Amino acid sequence: MQTGKRQKLVLLLGIVAATVSAASSETAPSGWGEAAHEDGDARVEAELLVDAAELRPGQVVRLGVLFKLDPGWHIYWRNSGESGFPTQIEYDIDRARVGPLRWPVPEVFQESDGFLTTYGYSGEVLLASDAVVEPRPGETVRIAAVADFVTCKIGCIPGRIELSRVIPVSRAGRPATPLTTALFDEWAARLPVQAEDLGIAAAVVHSQSAIRPGDDFYTAIQIRCAEPGAGCAGVRLAPVEASGAFLPEVVEGVELRVVGHEPAAADGFAVVVSGRATEAAPAALEQHLRGLVPLAVASGANPHVVVEALLPRAGKEAVVIDLESPLWAVRGGFEMRVANFGFVYAFGLALLGGLILNLMPCVLPILALKVFHVAELAHQSRRQVLAHGAAYTGGVLASMGLLASIVAGLRAAGMAVGWGFQFQQPLFIVAICTLLVVFALNLFEVFEVSFQPAAAAKVGAEATGLRRSFFEGLLAVILATPCTAPFLGTAVGFAFASTTPVIFGIFLAIGLGLAAPYALVTLVPGWARIVPRPGPWMLTVRKALGFSLVVAVVWLLWVLGRSFGVDAQALVLGFLVAVAFGLWVFGTVQRGSSPALVPRVGVALVGLVAAGLVALPLGEVNSGSRAEAPGKAAASWRSYDLVAIHDELERGRPVFVDFTADWCITCKLNESVVLEDSRVRAELASLDFATFKADWTLYDDGIRKVLANFGRAGVPMYLVYAASAPGNPKLLPELLTVDLVIDALREAAAASTASPRG
Repeated sequence: MQTGKRQKLVLLLGIVAATVSAASSETAPSGWGEAAHEDGDARVEAELLVDAAELRPGQVVRLGVLFKLDPGWHIYWRNSGESGFPTQIEYDIDRARVGPLRWPVPEVFQESDGFLTTYGYSGEVLLASDAVVEPRPGETVRIAAVADFVTCKIGCIPGRIELSRVIPVSRAGRPATPLTTALFDEWAARLPVQAEDLGIAAAVVHSQSAIRPGDDFYTAIQIRCAEPGAGCAGVRLAPVEASGAFLPEVVEGVELRVVGHEPAAADGFAVVVSGRATEAAPAALEQHLRGLVPLAVASGANPHVVVEALLPRAGKEAVVIDLESPLWAVRGGFEMRVANFGFVYAFGLALLGGLILNLMPCVLPILALKVFHVAELAHQSRRQVLAHGAAYTGGVLASMGLLASIVAGLRAAGMAVGWGFQFQQPLFIVAICTLLVVFALNLFEVFEVSFQPAAAAKVGAEATGLRRSFFEGLLAVILATPCTAPFLGTAVGFAFASTTPVIFGIFLAIGLGLAAPYALVTLVPGWARIVPRPGPWMLTVRKALGFSLVVAVVWLLWVLGRSFGVDAQALVLGFLVAVAFGLWVFGTVQRGSSPALVPRVGVALVGLVAAGLVALPLGEVNSGSRAEAPGKAAASWRSYDLVAIHDELERGRPVFVDFTADWCITCKLNESVVLEDSRVRAELASLDFATFKADWTLYDDGIRKVLANFGRAGVPMYLVYAASAPGNPKLLPELLTVDLVIDALREAAAASTASPRG
């Protein structure tokens, strides 16, 4: 960052420091201390650690300061970034030589609503050094350290902690406690690694032969595996946001910002950084560019490698040579590219998307049930009608809240998920099939939820309890999640890339939109006048609606068969037949002459169904080969492969990518109505498009990351790449039309022809 900016920030921090009491910035010397007080509470604790209980003369010993920070607070790396101040530790030890601080790989923080990028540590960090001690046996060594730092959350507090310990010296020495040694080892494992230690060759190419004051330039950091046997085979850039793709150390008078990355080959990639030199001339014309690049290798390791290269400088009037490279055009391609809009806007999109979900095919079975429910309630009291509207809305919101809790919990456990993730789990699909079968048989009057033998002959209040309304709200959410309505993808993508409170806020907004039509009908007085009075016609409609739920079961079984094979499909079909038989037995007991048996049989049936769900051996069914969907153009779609897409673009071909899943009805609707349309297929062929299908029916973290890259949390998603702009594909909306797709294809083809690559 610019030196002038840093000086202003340091001055600002100095003003902040002046307002903080002395007690918040200093503590009395000891082996432990605290600082950065706010409202009387210290935000940072620190402890001086030595990896020896007794020192040996001439011993190289590890020592360091262990910082522990309150949740949400962080301190800074050796390059604090665009704000903050580097943490400093000064040692005072008689007759000892202390080496430099060893800095673990830092985290990347977006501060001031994303306007500032900083680097540092949260939670806990051990900043260690090596020291060589010289005292004789029988003496003691006093180790003193002063840690100066700034800790930030929203505001920033400067801190200073003085620490000291006295360690005896003996002829043989004595190791520290296992806990202390383990801490040093743990943080040593988090240090960046040298490129040569991994068999990696790192090269740096600048867009001009030298950098003058005021110049704008590009730098490409090229990484490749030079020695695959060393463990770097299949090296790739780790999935990160742009701000984390290169963590630079401070370069005097130069601002650096990552703008893109491009796969180079099967064994490497390139990160492209834009730079700007300040108008002030540097102290030396030979500067060094140094920083960390996060890697992902085939072995599963994710180290950060140190990259260092010369950054040649020149005077203001020097003549420099521009160096050509296609890399200077590379933009984007990172883990997250969420639209820059606020929570209120995302909340509005979520509300609108939830409202539109009522028109999606996924929700139609429940919507049909609610239409029937309206007729049932038409001539009840207004208080009862409002209660049913509130119960349905409560069921929707409770289900959305539970879904948000699961997402937040999985994220806290280090797992990433997307919209509709539960349909990637076979047990969930079977459970929903079971639920729909139960609902359908209830509508067919095989049994009655009310447990009243005479209820089969009645259509009225007994069949419309508040519990049913609440449960239908739960079911509406469950069946809605395979669909992505317009506006919903952007809102959910924003939520999945945000904090836990935002996730809950967006999910509840979707629930409000989903529940709104039915809830509003119950709020409007006088609507009952247009609804026919309850009568025998409702028995016929009720049974007809049961078939809409059976259709939903058929669809879910198709999804299961596509994902896990016909053996799994047959197994679940048998299980559902057994459930249906059990419900028939239950209904027979209900209509019999022994009412006391009804609750016992009901409890036994619930227990057997639950045990059967758990015992189903779905994990043992071979799902290695998934069935291909039939279709005239099936052979032209290739499986999603980022390297293959890159190769096609390099050859000058435009690319169309379809992100889909078998359980996504919106996807299937788009495919059958639009993508399989003869006009679209003809356009793809005549414009020589390479077509790829990213199938997310089963969980694939690579596909999830690409979805997140474009601000989406689920499918469908459609990307149209022009060969002239491989890093900036056009994102199509969730619902497609033939004309919209054809226009996007022609635009990309024209751009590819006008600016061919390679």
